Amino acid sequence: MTQSETQVKTAARKDAGTQGFVDILTFLIPCLQFIQVQLVGKLNGTDILIAVVFVYLAVRLRFRIAAPVGKWLLALCLVWLASQILTDIVRRSPFADYARGWSNIGMTFAYLAVLWTLLYGRPRRIVIYGWGLVLGTILMFLISPDEGAAKYPWKFGLARPLSLAVFLLASRKECRGLLPIMLATVMGLINIALGARSMGGSCLAAALYLIVNRLMRRRSAKGLKLRARSIMVFATSIIVGLAGVLWVYQLAASQGILGEDARSEYEGQSSGRFGMLLGGRVDMLGAFAAIYDSPILGHGSWAKDPKYLLAEQQAMALMDYTNTGGISSEEMEEGIIPSHSFILGAWVDAGILGACFWVWVLVLTVKSLSRVYPPSVEILPLVSLSAFVLLWDLLFSPYGAVMRIISTYNILVLMTGLSLATPAADQVLAAKLKRPIKAVSKRKSLGESARA
Repeated sequence: MTQSETQVKTAARKDAGTQGFVDILTFLIPCLQFIQVQLVGKLNGTDILIAVVFVYLAVRLRFRIAAPVGKWLLALCLVWLASQILTDIVRRSPFADYARGWSNIGMTFAYLAVLWTLLYGRPRRIVIYGWGLVLGTILMFLISPDEGAAKYPWKFGLARPLSLAVFLLASRKECRGLLPIMLATVMGLINIALGARSMGGSCLAAALYLIVNRLMRRRSAKGLKLRARSIMVFATSIIVGLAGVLWVYQLAASQGILGEDARSEYEGQSSGRFGMLLGGRVDMLGAFAAIYDSPILGHGSWAKDPKYLLAEQQAMALMDYTNTGGISSEEMEEGIIPSHSFILGAWVDAGILGACFWVWVLVLTVKSLSRVYPPSVEILPLVSLSAFVLLWDLLFSPYGAVMRIISTYNILVLMTGLSLATPAADQVLAAKLKRPIKAVSKRKSLGESARA
């Protein structure tokens, strides 16, 4: 064996070792979330590992964020942080509050930067991270469940990780044809039957999306150009399908098919003028009132004012909802302004510039759902689930420590799906991976010259 061939094999072994280490790191990052540390607020093992990797990448200048959309995401996240800092200075927020608020946004920035470098354009690592997220979430539920998970183990404990596991399996190369649609449908029905309505709806919406995408793909394969009218048909099909799912759930819940608890909850949440969607998310009313009072500046990190809790209850009573009066004395004493939405929460705390980041994410989510994906995008089931879960969370879920791990991952899944579905993205991805590709080509040419 010549010296050149030895060098090639040694370099190949080093590359394999490096890739293996990065794969292990990719799995461990979400898996370690069950480790809980009380510092400035509550941090978990995932936060700590992300911070370490972020510092390493920053010192070694190893960040790889070539795609413009990634740069925009990070820039808007910094705008969110700057807006929050300004608001807290003007509002004179307590140290304990603004320390948690700034660290929450700062960690979001770190997550996006690290995950973009590790995951973007790499479906295999997307799947590895997903399995780490599944295991980490289950371990957290088993070791240190929060109050909601202890009371509703499926809805707040197992629904998300097990649904993700099913969609990861559905994204395998061997799982083709109608099987992913069937798996998504079954998982959606199980979630709804066990009380996880939002996750069940997301699974069923993903199944419907896979069906429509399959039909639209056939239309495109026949040479029929997908015009704006076709895109409208695409969107209308999803909306009509979701309306049908909602109607079936309402019928089943009102008849007691899903159990007495589900029937009672449905009756209370659907008793008012605007039905179940608003009745199930009463916190939004308090957020709207807070935004109306300070739309530009916001109220500060972990903003507190019990008058918005009272305003929320008064508004519900005026709209004839019966599920009012549920505020405890502890909630009134703490007085945190309710939001129950990524977008509204950032707007309440940091003002309009804080909301811009999540509105941009919402635009990206809608854009990802407007695509017709080719068969080559094997992770399409995972992309569809991430899109609908993120869409729901942006509008109807509070943002916090655990959601940082889930939502930043969902964003990277969507961006990777778009990169694989867009013809021009091949050039962007090649530019992003330029250095490794060159290294491999050099070794190949070196080996060929040695053999010659």
